[in-house]
Amino acid sequence: MFYLWATLLLAAAAAVVFVPLFRSGQVGSGRVSSQQQRGKAREAEADVGGEATVAALYRDRLQELRAELDGGQVSDADRAVIEAELKAALLADVDSTPVAADDAPAESGFRVGRGLAAVSAALLLASSVLVYNLVGDPLAMSLADAEVVFELDPSRDQAALSAWRERLEARVDARPDDAKSWYLLGHVDLRLARFAAAAEAFSMARQTHGEDPSIDVFWLQARYMAANGQIDDTSRVIAERILARDPNQPLVLEMYAIDAFQRGAFQESVSLLNRALSNALQDNHRRTLEAGLQEARSRLGVLPGAVDVAIATDAQIPAGMTLFVIARPVGGGMPFAVVRRPASGFPRTVRLDDAVSMNPALPLSAAAEIEVVVRLSRSGTAMAHPGDWEWQSEPLAPGTEPRAVQLSATLTPPA
Repeated sequence: MFYLWATLLLAAAAAVVFVPLFRSGQVGSGRVSSQQQRGKAREAEADVGGEATVAALYRDRLQELRAELDGGQVSDADRAVIEAELKAALLADVDSTPVAADDAPAESGFRVGRGLAAVSAALLLASSVLVYNLVGDPLAMSLADAEVVFELDPSRDQAALSAWRERLEARVDARPDDAKSWYLLGHVDLRLARFAAAAEAFSMARQTHGEDPSIDVFWLQARYMAANGQIDDTSRVIAERILARDPNQPLVLEMYAIDAFQRGAFQESVSLLNRALSNALQDNHRRTLEAGLQEARSRLGVLPGAVDVAIATDAQIPAGMTLFVIARPVGGGMPFAVVRRPASGFPRTVRLDDAVSMNPALPLSAAAEIEVVVRLSRSGTAMAHPGDWEWQSEPLAPGTEPRAVQLSATLTPPA
């Protein structure tokens, strides 16, 4: 369809240029013919006028000859000779009438001009198509709405996803340097559960586009799914590159947490899931991670120095606040352990232990005395600001037994 419209437009453009040229040639030819006809007419008129003049002169000369005969100036013998000479001169003048020039060369010139114009038009069309194929993008229009693949449901829109896959495959076959088409193809393959193909598409997208966090995340996801939940060396390199830019990237932390759980490293799994849950997440994703955290904690058991904080409030909490539960040295200082969550779902219980330590070299279980701070932050940061809701415990010893210290915290708005 594109080539049809392009050809029609090129033909129209050629017509705009060359039709006037043909017309001008035809008009010019007509003008020449008319001018030649008028010239012939004038020549004919001139010829007729010349013959009449010669005849009049002949008659005048005859009359003069008769007068001379009557006057005795010319003899009868000379009269016959003079009349013969006059007749010969009249015939010579009549025979000298010019002949009109032939107009065939002019008409031949116009035919040559029209031929050259036709050849030029054909060359223009051919060269335009050739140049567009070299530098243009005739398939781009067919991918104008390709972003719709992000909205297609894998269970309901299989046919549409398959159709888009065919288009995008044709596109990257024709243009292997088109990073966006590779990226879209990777998403289509993810939705169609073609994980190995998706990983290859995202790999090509990164190769052609360059370093991009979103490409890396989906590339890692596709590789992880293609490997049935295993993280190989290449996937780990991608994951570390992502975490270097965003240390709490939830998808990578979740993969690492599952890997740690499968290896039986439950404390590591709890730590990773705690970091992942500190992000703003969709409700269904948050519920999945919280279920994983609960399962990992049940396998881990109670660590020495653990503190369980039961948090409740009777007041209406403003939207957008963030909950922080902090175990720190008495009077302040670098926290031993921190849990960060959205301020919702009260009452709730949060456990502080070595699995959520800020620094593994400074575990909560090694602290001789701590205080616990529960804060609802308006700014979303752990530092106190005016307008925050805060509760603080008395100093306490975490203990060295695998038994959690129980605390109850009731949050109230600031006075």
